[in-house]
Amino acid sequence: MAVAFSLTKAFFEWFSASDGVAALHKKHIEGDVALHMLKGTPMAAAPDSLKLDFARSGAGQAVANFMKAEQQHIGGWKVDRIVEAAGSEFNAVCWRQRLLEEVASSQVVLFSFVDCPWCLLAKERLAAIEGNEAWLPAGSVRTIELEARGRDGKALRAAIAAATGRTSMPSVWVGGRCVGGFTDGDMPSGEPGLCLAASPGFEALEASGRLPSLLGHET
Repeated sequence: MAVAFSLTKAFFEWFSASDGVAALHKKHIEGDVALHMLKGTPMAAAPDSLKLDFARSGAGQAVANFMKAEQQHIGGWKVDRIVEAAGSEFNAVCWRQRLLEEVASSQVVLFSFVDCPWCLLAKERLAAIEGNEAWLPAGSVRTIELEARGRDGKALRAAIAAATGRTSMPSVWVGGRCVGGFTDGDMPSGEPGLCLAASPGFEALEASGRLPSLLGHET
C-alpha cells in the first residue's frame, strides 16, 4: 500500500511539472472558454449515449479513480492553475459573490461541461427525479454550462474551485451547498458553510435518500 501511494505521488509530481501539462495550461490561459481533461479527445466528440456507457464502465471508473487521486495529491496545485487560467482580471471577492448568487437561484444547481460523461450522468439522474412534487418540483434544477459562459465560465469555475477545493465537473449544489461531483464528494479544503461536510457525492446522496432533507423536505 505504501509503495503504491509513493508511486502515485511520484506520478502526479511528474504530471504537474511536465512540459505537456504546462503547454495545455498555457492554451487554457490564452483561450476564451474553460477546458477539461477530455476536451478535444474522441471521447468528447462521441455521442452522449457512448459517453454515458463509458462513465458507467470499468474504464470510466478507472478515470474517476484517477481524478480522485489527482485531487488527493495535487488538488491545491490544480486549484491554483484554474484560478490562474481565469486571467489577471479575475477578482476572487466579486466572483465568490457571483457564485453565491448563482447557487441561490434554484434548489439544485449543476455546473457542467457539455461533453463531460459524468456531467451527463448527473443530468440524467436529475431529470429522472425532477418533478417529484414532494421535494423537487419541475423547474427546481438549473444547469449552467461553463463553456457557454465564455471567459465568465472560466472565472466561475475558478470561484467554484476556490470555494470547494474541487476542480473536476460536475459541481452539484443542493440548497446552496456543494455536495461534490457525481461520484466524488466534499473535499477537506472546501469552505465551511458552502460545502456539505463529509458528502460522498451526488450519486451516493441520492441513492441514500438524503437529498430531500438537504432542502428541508421530509423523505
